[in-house]
Amino acid sequence: MGMAMLAAWTVLLALSAGAATARDSEAPVRIPLAPMGYQALTPEFLLSGSSALTVHFVDQDHLLITFGVRRLMKREAGEPADDEDRTIGAFLVELPSGKVLARTEWRLHDRSRYLWSLGHGRFLLRVRDRLTTFAPMGSGDPDDAFHEVPLLRLDRHIVAILVSSDEDLLTVETTKWAMGTGEASEGFSTDPAPVQINFYRLTNIDSSLDGLRVTSAGVVRTRTAVALPMTAAGSLEVLEGGKDRWLFNFDEHAGKVHELAEWDTSCFPRPTFVGHGEFVAFGCRGSVDRQDFAGFNLKGEEMWQQNFFDAHVGPTFAFAPAAGRFALGRTIVSSAVEQDAFLAASLVTGQEVRVYQSYDGKQLFKIDCTPVERAGQNFALSADGMRLAVVRETMVRHPATKVSDAYTDREAAVEVYALPTLSKEDMAAVKEAEATAPEDSGARIDEALARTSSAAAADKKAALAGASSAAQVEPQDVPAPTPAAATEPGTQAGAGTQAEAGAGNGAGRSAPAAVAEPAPAAPRTPPTLYGPDEKQPKKSPQ
Repeated sequence: MGMAMLAAWTVLLALSAGAATARDSEAPVRIPLAPMGYQALTPEFLLSGSSALTVHFVDQDHLLITFGVRRLMKREAGEPADDEDRTIGAFLVELPSGKVLARTEWRLHDRSRYLWSLGHGRFLLRVRDRLTTFAPMGSGDPDDAFHEVPLLRLDRHIVAILVSSDEDLLTVETTKWAMGTGEASEGFSTDPAPVQINFYRLTNIDSSLDGLRVTSAGVVRTRTAVALPMTAAGSLEVLEGGKDRWLFNFDEHAGKVHELAEWDTSCFPRPTFVGHGEFVAFGCRGSVDRQDFAGFNLKGEEMWQQNFFDAHVGPTFAFAPAAGRFALGRTIVSSAVEQDAFLAASLVTGQEVRVYQSYDGKQLFKIDCTPVERAGQNFALSADGMRLAVVRETMVRHPATKVSDAYTDREAAVEVYALPTLSKEDMAAVKEAEATAPEDSGARIDEALARTSSAAAADKKAALAGASSAAQVEPQDVPAPTPAAATEPGTQAGAGTQAEAGAGNGAGRSAPAAVAEPAPAAPRTPPTLYGPDEKQPKKSPQ
């Protein structure tokens, strides 16, 4: 027991040393926000899950920074009584100079998420139920940096938006508006499946304004908004394997089923894809405040597992699958609370961001974010995985004419840190993960989910912890929202089409995947448990 404890402390010290080395090896680029007009946001607003302070990489040399600005706003005719209007300032910033190249303002009508990075320098903007895209560097003209192009024509209320880690799958979840009102019908509708989920495949041709192809991949209905762990090639299914044991299957949209690793966890595992061929999952060790974090591949292996010694809510991610890296943001709390529960400031002890190498779980970097923003988006990982941008406050002493007049203040800035370069082993692992991932067949996602739910229903044990599951989704013979410039598969989108892929919700709650009783099968690959700095044992040839 003593040796095990010593080994655990050795791993923790190694992680801390690694993070410090990465941070101190090169001074960060620091871009103060006050000159752009930033004013501190209240903790209550940020801890409620409201989105109001974001940072994204446009490319290696430019950032997109947005935050709420205080403006007098003229009342709009016919606006709903429950609108919560606010103004968001958006700034295109050059690196490393910090020069603002272009800026604009958006008038929003709620506090939910409004911005998603679509990759290749494109962004998705939601204003109420209108979706547009823009590419700050796409036109080459700073005056046209925020030119918006319609993405989807919707006559429904958006409750959630999800973008895949590989920027090739967009999910839009909507409900009907109540007849004769400006309110969404979800919650008092008699429809047993009021949420419509539309899937769209995204193909990035280039970074120009017309360099995106958008194709419909299916429509399903559910009781509530859900967050299915999914790629453009297939979806992840979670099955009960016995007491405190869970099994993962990867169901290709074309029909093939891959049996993956099994995992011991006392609570329902919550998986997230970090690339086409790898995913991570959160689990528990006996109680919800003792949390595990593990990485898996689609070859059927558990690659690594780590333990958290503190509780968190609302984990958020940023992805760099081309480098086999991802960033994890956690809001740390003093005691376990429900993921969607009200979060009092007295419970919050901080927010941290860690950057991992996905194939071995190695922690490359760790840093705190301030102020704490439950919704995330106050950190970003560059597409090549070589830079991390975080919003941080530091104490600054302001000069004065008299010594007695000098004072200190908290100054918010975006700090950009250089991350370690990829080793030959890292690059080989990235290529292997991509090569072994199932290819996107172009099959319809709604038909694939119907096959999965039919199998679960036949077993009569399909269940979902707290939300709708694939067992309740069926293809719908309803018209899909029309992409503003979308095309049928195999044809080129017209000018001005754009879109995104990253992960996150517009509104609504994340939910686990479908659960079903597995059929008897041969033993799966046993889990591997080793520290983040330990090498996985070489496997003998089959």
